[in-house]
Amino acid sequence: MRNTLFTFLFLLLVMSLQISCEKEIKQVEAPVSTSYVDSLYRQAEQLKDASKIDAAIHTNYRAIRLIKNRTDSTYSKILRQRIILFGRKRPLDSALDYSNKLLSVYQKSKDTFGIADAMYLKGFYFNKSNQKDSALFNAYQSVELYKQLKDSSKVYSRSRLLTLILQTIGNYEEAELTAIESLNYLKDKPENAEEFSGIYNDIGNFSKTRGNFNEALYWYNKALELTDIKQYQNNVKNNIALVQMELNNFNIAFDIFTELREDSIYNFSNDLRYKSRILSNWAFAKSKLNHPDAESYLLEALEMRKQKNIAYRLNGSYIRLAEHYADRSDPKASNMAKLAYETAKTYNNPDDQLDALSVLIETAEKPREYAILYRDLSDSIYSVRERSKNHYAKIKYDVERNRQENKNLKANAIIQELQVSKIKSRIIILLLIFMITIGGFYLLYRYQKRRHLQEKEIATYQAELYISKKVHDEIANDVFNLLTRTQNDDFDPEFKPFLLSAIDKLYRKTRNIARDFSDIPVGIEFEDTLKDLLTNYSNKDTQIINKGVQGIQWETISENKQRALYRTLQELLINMKKHSQASLIMINFKMEGSRLVVSYSDNGIGASKENLANGHGIKNMEQRLKTVRGKIIYEDHLDRPGTKATITIPS
Repeated sequence: MRNTLFTFLFLLLVMSLQISCEKEIKQVEAPVSTSYVDSLYRQAEQLKDASKIDAAIHTNYRAIRLIKNRTDSTYSKILRQRIILFGRKRPLDSALDYSNKLLSVYQKSKDTFGIADAMYLKGFYFNKSNQKDSALFNAYQSVELYKQLKDSSKVYSRSRLLTLILQTIGNYEEAELTAIESLNYLKDKPENAEEFSGIYNDIGNFSKTRGNFNEALYWYNKALELTDIKQYQNNVKNNIALVQMELNNFNIAFDIFTELREDSIYNFSNDLRYKSRILSNWAFAKSKLNHPDAESYLLEALEMRKQKNIAYRLNGSYIRLAEHYADRSDPKASNMAKLAYETAKTYNNPDDQLDALSVLIETAEKPREYAILYRDLSDSIYSVRERSKNHYAKIKYDVERNRQENKNLKANAIIQELQVSKIKSRIIILLLIFMITIGGFYLLYRYQKRRHLQEKEIATYQAELYISKKVHDEIANDVFNLLTRTQNDDFDPEFKPFLLSAIDKLYRKTRNIARDFSDIPVGIEFEDTLKDLLTNYSNKDTQIINKGVQGIQWETISENKQRALYRTLQELLINMKKHSQASLIMINFKMEGSRLVVSYSDNGIGASKENLANGHGIKNMEQRLKTVRGKIIYEDHLDRPGTKATITIPS
């Protein structure tokens, strides 16, 4: 028993320590702020700009480890930065791997903009790693997604990558079509002139490659018109001169190359690639014009290029020299062509290999082997490019088919929604019919009730007129006759004044009753009727102030409503005379939208809402207002005496 108890206490102690440790760990693991992750992102960007790629990757890794929520936009931003950083290194496997991860993140969140961007990155790095089919697929998908999203600027910029890939695989027709189509997504504004110039220059290059030299000149001239940058102008002029050489216009080409060689950019430039290109082209134009110093300048350009040792530029000089020697039947032509062929093989450019082989076929002592190589390579290039064209056509077809299938699915979904909508519409129509029927019965009930109230009001009004007439014609006249007789007959001198006074008071009361229940002038003269009412109840002991009565368009308010308002105010003033003992009364008339609002307040002794509600006159007043859809609201004033009421009548 003691051992069991000891074991239990020991386990309890261990559990307590574990819970305590977990609490401490939780306290240590403070949440990482987004601002700190952003600071790491900016730090990695600075390191990237300083070409410190390894340090930037390490900083980026620290940021990516701190992000717990993998669906957060910050994670996508850091992941994209990681892709670009690995894109600066070789091999590009990591850049492509993280591009797939970024695409997966966007697909899970169904972010179409993100998917388009991730596919662009995949296309870009597949192209850099020379995986052309995958590059083409992703680049095309990216452009099509941006078209669906109607993001014009992105369609234009992403089309540049697609154009480059198509050009690289030799599909010049599609490259040209893509470049021309991208123009539709670039807004024709002055600030985009340089962009248009660049596209026109690209289209000129495609046309030149396809042998459409006059068309190429058209596009180059358009490009030249739109650029104000001297370096770009010189590049376009160089392209124009090359086309003139293809057209055998060597004098025109030579003049353009001479202008470029004498330009300040050439003379003061430290860019050997630019200087060697202009010098080589200028020297080749001299060669075609049979200038004796052409060879020396061609060799000078070759030496410049050897300093940079860029294979495809060396090939350019070897081909130029080979053609120069071939035009002069110089045996050195074959040696230069062999150098050009071997150099072209190092960077795997079949077109440059064919150019070199064509010179070798013309100049070599045993041209047969080169002719066979030319035939096989040409057939291989044709097969590869046809396959690439077919592959691209299939990509376009598959994308279009998927888009059509999605449209069909959406159309079917819309049809189903319409069917469901029809059912819902029928239900709604039935409900509306039911509600309209119920509403109709309710309105009929309200109409009959209102009509009953109006009939009751008319009956009351007629009864009042009848009472007024009877009091005036019978009681008041009888009292007046009694008063006359009393004045003429002999009575006790002491009693007679008292009797006359009593009869006079009785006469006045009957006259007032007759007046109170007499007909009310309504219509356009209702304003004067109200003023008379207020004047009759105003005297030296009680002052009545009215505001806004003249600003109301009384002709827009029906006669029934005018009578109801008159009787309501009359009842309030009668109550004031009998009970309130007020010395000051304020009545404010105003229109609030389509409602007439009359505010009544006095400084009398007041009464509670309960006492007011129980009064017979108040009930009559509320009943009158109810017949015209009006109402009266009383307010309690605990902090001060007096009566305050608000009358509301729809106009």
